[in-house]
Amino acid sequence: MPMISYPDALTTVLETAQPLTPVRTNIRYAAGRVASVAVTAPHPVPPFDNSAMDGFALRAADTAAASAETPVELSVTDLLTAGEDAERKRVRPGGSCEIMTGAAIPQGADTVLPLEQVDELRRDATGKPVGIVLCSPVAANRNLRRAGEDFGANASLLASGRRLTAADVMGLAATGSEEISVYPEPRIAAITTGNELSESRRLEPGMIHDANGPYLASTLPLLGGDFAGLFRSDDTAGQLIERIQMLDDVDVIVTTGGVSAGRLDFMPAALEQLGADILFHRVALRPGKPLLFARLADGRLVFGLPGNPIAVAVGVRFFVLPALRALQHQPPERLPDARLTAAVGKKPGLTFFAKAYASQDDDGRYKVTVLQGQESFKIRPLMQANCWAILPAPAAEVAPETRVPIAPLDGAHWLG
Repeated sequence: MPMISYPDALTTVLETAQPLTPVRTNIRYAAGRVASVAVTAPHPVPPFDNSAMDGFALRAADTAAASAETPVELSVTDLLTAGEDAERKRVRPGGSCEIMTGAAIPQGADTVLPLEQVDELRRDATGKPVGIVLCSPVAANRNLRRAGEDFGANASLLASGRRLTAADVMGLAATGSEEISVYPEPRIAAITTGNELSESRRLEPGMIHDANGPYLASTLPLLGGDFAGLFRSDDTAGQLIERIQMLDDVDVIVTTGGVSAGRLDFMPAALEQLGADILFHRVALRPGKPLLFARLADGRLVFGLPGNPIAVAVGVRFFVLPALRALQHQPPERLPDARLTAAVGKKPGLTFFAKAYASQDDDGRYKVTVLQGQESFKIRPLMQANCWAILPAPAAEVAPETRVPIAPLDGAHWLG
């Protein structure tokens, strides 16, 4: 199978990862999910005119002549608290109604005077307010929350394709929405392969610690999928086939190792035995050129990533994450660009995903420095990076001041 370019490989992934069938869920569980339809407000917010302050609801016209020389006194005839039906309460000329924050505005009133702005408050023997004295006029429409001021009935709440936040859930709840149609979170599992990998603190001769497994278990749950677990396989097609067959309830499987050209690189043969359609194998990129993408007969997607840690990170960031977004009907990411602070040499013909550090200049524009240690086994520079710099395929050297796309490391957090 011939090697293909990174843009062609990404296009293949996005065209293959068709959106999952939407489901309805209670809004309590909707944060982090992607809305499958546009949502409008079933009810206005606020649902009625109400007070923004503790104070007194009154008629502004009754205070027009108030001054220090000619104070105006209004009687206090009623009390309205939040949650109380105001239908039978009415403020008549010369009167007022004591009112609490959130209480409905009584008929006849057109403004609310905060309690602390009352010049003099008269109380009866029980402490109940019976009159307020004002030494200045009160303007109309003060301290009111008008019906529909936040959301009007049938106002647009959410666009289709929006990944919901806790603030979105707040808005849905405030408008009386109980359920929402969302794309399900794709279920994703990971399988690491390699006879040399050890999970023990003490290494036997020839063994290495497994870095890929903990990395995948940490990063995949952050990418908008439902992580179904991390599994191990030895360097045999038979055991890998068993693991893949066992994961029959997932949408995406990510494997590491076994995709290069060596005698023990068994991944393509295992997929062929499973009847998978291998859509590409080998991509013109660094690191991660042996990357493989396949679709099983039941529709499950399989990403076969090389075993080197940085190749795994690149494969997850620039292939698995776009697939998870596509399965939830989200558009491709829009990445900013940054100017290179120094020239970068690279192998021509390969798109280079470089461990890098970006910052903003005094004008708020990004500049990016490609870090030392770009070999695909070196993890330390990845720990020092805050982004990937994406260097174009054709060039053997990218000149300083060239503007190149940059991407946050894991797709879940921006630069920092």
